[in-house]
Amino acid sequence: MKPQNHRHLTLEKRKQEGFTLVEMLTVVGIIALLIALATPALVDVIRSTRLSSAGDSLLNRMTLAQQEAIARSREVEMRFYKFPNADTDRPTQPFFYAYQVVETPSGADALAISEPYYIESGIVLADKQEVSPLLQTTMPQQKQQRSGSFVFSPGNGISPDSVQYAAMRFYPDGSCRMLNQDDPSAVSTESQAARAYITPTLDQSFFTLVEWQDAMLPTIPPKNFYCIQIDAYTGKARVYRP
Repeated sequence: MKPQNHRHLTLEKRKQEGFTLVEMLTVVGIIALLIALATPALVDVIRSTRLSSAGDSLLNRMTLAQQEAIARSREVEMRFYKFPNADTDRPTQPFFYAYQVVETPSGADALAISEPYYIESGIVLADKQEVSPLLQTTMPQQKQQRSGSFVFSPGNGISPDSVQYAAMRFYPDGSCRMLNQDDPSAVSTESQAARAYITPTLDQSFFTLVEWQDAMLPTIPPKNFYCIQIDAYTGKARVYRP
């Protein structure tokens, strides 16, 4: 066979081994269709994972607060801070964005024993009665009587005295109580708040993490949530997910 003919046959063979334009477009179309079908499910998984991560972190801090109360033989609180956040889509709408472990010695200033923990972006503690009865009573954050400073400062230009908080108080025996939901006027100052903690019933002893847009919707329960229920007598927690 002449060399020229051999080269011609080789080129023909290479052409036959390639893909046609129709075949390539078909493959690309199939891949695009699979991505379109998988994307919503993948997004839901990511959102659910973020919510679970935020809830697990909060649960770990609650355990820390209870352990600190037992180890120190003093009352220790989990404080849940509610304030407007200028970095969100609703800068004037206050939500529960952060929490902190705080020691509350009798007759002395409250002492932060942990850094403030900010909930992951886009996730908040719901403030509706139906999903978070434990967070219905809040009190304004006030300056400490002796130091003249605030326990928590949200930053981002937000004044600490615009912050309100709900509190879960753990005791050295492992039990916990919440601010009195029946008499909000009884918690207008720190000293009065110390006498206004009650043991909630189990059916009213829970709160819920949700995505912030779900916190504004009337749907109960939300489509995606992380609910923590507390046994006030033992301090043990149970988690509920959809």
